[in-house]
Amino acid sequence: ENKLSWQVKDLIPNSEYYFRVKAVNKIGGGEYLELRNPIIAEDPKQPPDPPVDLEVHNPTSKSVTLTWKPPLFDGGSKIMGYIIEKLAKGKERWERCNDYLVPLLTYPVKGLEEGKEYQFRVRAENAAGISEPSRITPFVKAVDPIEAPKVFLAANLQSGLEVKRGDEIILEAHISGSPYPSITWLRNDEVVKPEEIKKRVTTYTRKKKGEAEEEEPFQLSLPERMSIDNHKEGESILSIRDSIRPDHGTFTIKVENDHGVAKASCEVNVLDKPGPPVNFVFEDVRKNSVICKWEPPLDDGGSEILNYVLEKKDNTKAEMGWVTVSSTLRHCKFHVTKLIEGKEYLFRVFAENRVGSGPPCVSKPMTAKDPFSPPDPPNKPDVEDVTSNSMVVKWNEPKDNGSPIIGYWIEKREINSTHWARVNRSLVNALEIKVEGLLEGLTYIFRVCAENAAGPGKFSPPSDPKTAQDPIMPPGPPIPRIADTSSTSIELEWEPPVYNGGGDITGYHVYKQLMGVKEWSRCTEKPIKVRQYTVKEVREGADYKLRVTALNAAGEGPPGETEPVTVAEPQEPPTVELDVSVKAGIQIMAGQTIKIPATVTGRPTPTIVWAVEEGELDKDRVVIENIGTKSELTIKNALRKDHGRYVITATNSSGSKSAGTRVEVFDVPGPVLDLKPVVTNRKMCLLNWSDPEDDGGSDIIGFIVERKDAKMHTWRLAVDTERSKCDITGLVEGQEYKFRVSAKNKFGTGPPVEIGPILAVDPLVVPGPPSCPEVKDKTKSSVALAWKPPQKDGGSPIKGYIVEMQDEGSTDWKKVNEGDKLFPTCECVIPNL
Repeated sequence: ENKLSWQVKDLIPNSEYYFRVKAVNKIGGGEYLELRNPIIAEDPKQPPDPPVDLEVHNPTSKSVTLTWKPPLFDGGSKIMGYIIEKLAKGKERWERCNDYLVPLLTYPVKGLEEGKEYQFRVRAENAAGISEPSRITPFVKAVDPIEAPKVFLAANLQSGLEVKRGDEIILEAHISGSPYPSITWLRNDEVVKPEEIKKRVTTYTRKKKGEAEEEEPFQLSLPERMSIDNHKEGESILSIRDSIRPDHGTFTIKVENDHGVAKASCEVNVLDKPGPPVNFVFEDVRKNSVICKWEPPLDDGGSEILNYVLEKKDNTKAEMGWVTVSSTLRHCKFHVTKLIEGKEYLFRVFAENRVGSGPPCVSKPMTAKDPFSPPDPPNKPDVEDVTSNSMVVKWNEPKDNGSPIIGYWIEKREINSTHWARVNRSLVNALEIKVEGLLEGLTYIFRVCAENAAGPGKFSPPSDPKTAQDPIMPPGPPIPRIADTSSTSIELEWEPPVYNGGGDITGYHVYKQLMGVKEWSRCTEKPIKVRQYTVKEVREGADYKLRVTALNAAGEGPPGETEPVTVAEPQEPPTVELDVSVKAGIQIMAGQTIKIPATVTGRPTPTIVWAVEEGELDKDRVVIENIGTKSELTIKNALRKDHGRYVITATNSSGSKSAGTRVEVFDVPGPVLDLKPVVTNRKMCLLNWSDPEDDGGSDIIGFIVERKDAKMHTWRLAVDTERSKCDITGLVEGQEYKFRVSAKNKFGTGPPVEIGPILAVDPLVVPGPPSCPEVKDKTKSSVALAWKPPQKDGGSPIKGYIVEMQDEGSTDWKKVNEGDKLFPTCECVIPNL
């Protein structure tokens, strides 16, 4: 390079390098010129810039705290520390405050004179030198600040402190205030201070014979185990070693200066086993049980009581140990059972918390025995409210003899019996009982005994005898109503009294009163038993009131009264209403009963006429009953001919009214008509017939054809057919048969129609002609003829032959046979020629 300088790049920082240079011309290079000492590759160094942001904090009468920030440029070398200088007001020379470089960015300046004013500055120093001073602070006066004291406990103490017995209690507090406050620790609002351990004097106490010696463990007092560390300003630590249960309480730190007082408290809980339960007592001592009760320990050991353990011991035997009664008791009460009567027992109970089981509370000796006796007998019981099957027995409460009465037993006895029977199955807690299930007419006495925890006592004297029968009182009023009126009478009906007084109603009296007249007149001479009565001897058009009274063995009861009624013949047109069951029509089978009920009203009473449309009623079979407003037509064993529309007509002077319903009588079909054989031969028979005249109210669905041999009694081989004809095959030639046919509808099979006997043969025809007769012999007055029978007999054996002759010259044939006689054989003699 044709230069006299050169910048060498890419050096390794802080590494040492040697450099050399030589000149070069056309002939070549000269000798090198080398540096004698190595060069370190580092930036050039210079003193740093001055520190910045110098501030004064927490001035007091003797000190002040300075803070600052490092220089913006450290001069290329690490800042080794800072130099702090001060200038008192009125002085001209700065004084150095620190003997050694301060490596931090803060420094407490001490040794100030109270009341003087100072200014401060800071310089930074590195390997290259000391910087210019920082900005000078304003004058600061060396006086203590005014600050009220503050104190707060460590974070782990904010919600209290809980330690186990023997652990160390450490309470740490942080304090501020100016001037620095005085510190006092308190426990339960009492000042506590550490004390030196004092020497103990051993004392001996004499124990009674038989008592167990329980030595209380030696314990230092709380001040002797306590220490307070206040050596570090701003902190105070109270510690208590070997903590015990009595150390628990509220610990408070109080700080105070001239400007105020501050406190902070912490609840300290020392967990230990609970103390012994207290006030162990017995309740309800019995011969085999007792209820043990106690109260919780005065000190629960700082933890909730989780459980109690109850133990017992037979106190009559010293060698007997303690036996656990229950180890899972949550409450301070337990019912101990299965004790032995007469034995003396000791009990003790322990309380348990999550630390463990505390010392026991031991009871006084207790002997298992009842402290009371059965109750005295009650006084003689009273019997009240006697009925036919029950009585109420009452008595007074007797002396309970030390145990509350838990109930009573009641016994009954029939006066003529020697056996007392228990009335109640379980104890009765009341002083009365209703005894039920007694037999009417029998006389009873009762007795009562009371029972307490010791058992039942003696029975009371028996009650006075009482007979089981209902008390009889006069009956209540009947409930009358006007049933009808006419121009000369009033029809009265009534319901019996709701209350019969305990005795049967023996009769009724009827009274009448003419309106406007105060007196009532009785209509009945003697009590009547029927609950209806016709009041007569009344004036037409007048108004009357009626009343009815009931009588029983106790006498006549109060009356039941009607509203006023006018004596008159009412005019009402007739009404006819068929029963709802027949309005839509009646459909029955033949043989059943036709019933058509109807209700007919009207005044005067209408006349009733029943009729059937398109026909006449069969008076011999139709029964008509008219009772009151009810009219009913009845036909027993209904026939098919009874069907039709039945109409009832009611007529009186005010008009006429009718109602009708259709009656359908269904039956099996009638007999078939015109049954006859159409074709008969030796193998089959074709029958034909017509439908029945009466189909039974339903379409004919078919016919049944049966046959039997003429000599047999059983019909067989029934054939169903839907047509009005039937081919019957399988006949035996020459046999005689009977046939019968029945029609069917959905209600069944009608009566059969028989035909026969019919002979199973081919149909009969006239026989064929015999052969031409031959003359076998002749005389002067006779001729003997012979011939052969015809080839076909016409389906029936030849009964005989007819022979005719004709005179020569005549055209007429004359019969040779005498009368109706036939020649039985194929020959004959004609005499008298």
